[in-house]
Amino acid sequence: MTPMTADNIVLEQARPIEPELAARLIYDTGSYVFDCLYNCDFDTYLRITSNLWMREGGAFSHVHARAAMSEGHLAGIALGFPQPLYATEFGTGMIAMAELGTPELLAHLPSVAGHIPWLFPEVPEDAWYLLFLSAHPEARGRGIGEKLLLDCFERAKAAGCVSLHLDVAAINPAVRFYERMGLERLAETNVPKIATSHGVPPHIRMVKHFSSLT
Repeated sequence: MTPMTADNIVLEQARPIEPELAARLIYDTGSYVFDCLYNCDFDTYLRITSNLWMREGGAFSHVHARAAMSEGHLAGIALGFPQPLYATEFGTGMIAMAELGTPELLAHLPSVAGHIPWLFPEVPEDAWYLLFLSAHPEARGRGIGEKLLLDCFERAKAAGCVSLHLDVAAINPAVRFYERMGLERLAETNVPKIATSHGVPPHIRMVKHFSSLT
């Protein structure tokens, strides 16, 4: 197999393929939050998120993602959309958890579902929100994340957005990557209950403002 590098990666609209790999890539972007939400039941997370990736709508759907493809396989994904879609699509994940979750998950959700949203500040109406950006483990450090993020900037500007927002765990090394790519730290949020119960670290809201010259 040819090594995955930015030079041999093709970006395209994501398709409903490789759902388990897509779910694993999504997990890697926010494992602390997913472990809290699913009470560390990774198998249930994988089953539900794989299902959501294959759907034709919703915040976890391939419809909203750009795929980095290497020899016909996913090498990375960048999933995001303008704020109005964020507001309407995000609730689909919780609905699916209620529909597909185990009895244990359904018993657990009320204890954390009301706390997790406090990690994520409101997204401005004129902003584009990057929900997930992740490269395949074998492709990390080879420029694929940068290629996906630059494409997100163009997608955001094409949608008429004046900025791109994202949230990332404060202890995630990706913070330095985003800063290098021109994003600024806007706020840092800690939610004590889930920090204590599940070790969820503070999260940083980062933003990239677009000017008429960029």
